[in-house]
Amino acid sequence: MNYTCELANVEDLDTILNLYAERTQWFKENEIKQWSKYLQNHPKQEFIEAINHKDYYLIKQENKIIAGFELSTNSKDWNDDITPAYYIYKVVTKVGYKNIGKIIFENCKRMAKLNGKKYLRLDCLKSNEKLNNIYESHNFKLIQYGSNERYSYALRELKINE
Repeated sequence: MNYTCELANVEDLDTILNLYAERTQWFKENEIKQWSKYLQNHPKQEFIEAINHKDYYLIKQENKIIAGFELSTNSKDWNDDITPAYYIYKVVTKVGYKNIGKIIFENCKRMAKLNGKKYLRLDCLKSNEKLNNIYESHNFKLIQYGSNERYSYALRELKINE
């Protein structure tokens, strides 16, 4: 299958938000304790800002949006503005599509290399064993655990090979 990775436009916002709503419902139906308040914790304006800063990307298959993610230099929970890294946030895939994470991470690695970044970093719920295992399978190594006012998380990092 041919996939493209491109910057999102504000016109894509409703489709993007629907991806999160669908995935949140899927988590609920499958009794996965994840994202119960995702769109409350990440309001529409947050997505608009990411799109306007050219930090939000889409994965498309035959012009159909099947995934989205933010790729940013904002270190949020990492509190590190020195390390040349990209931070991956808000990863979502369309329900029913498999192995899209690999495509997302390949594109993130490509962009990191092009822009002189040495690491890709992300975080996820500490308690989500399946997601932590998925990230581990993509070579995102556990760096440390942390917490904020909303949840306990795992910080993970992938060193970009030259």
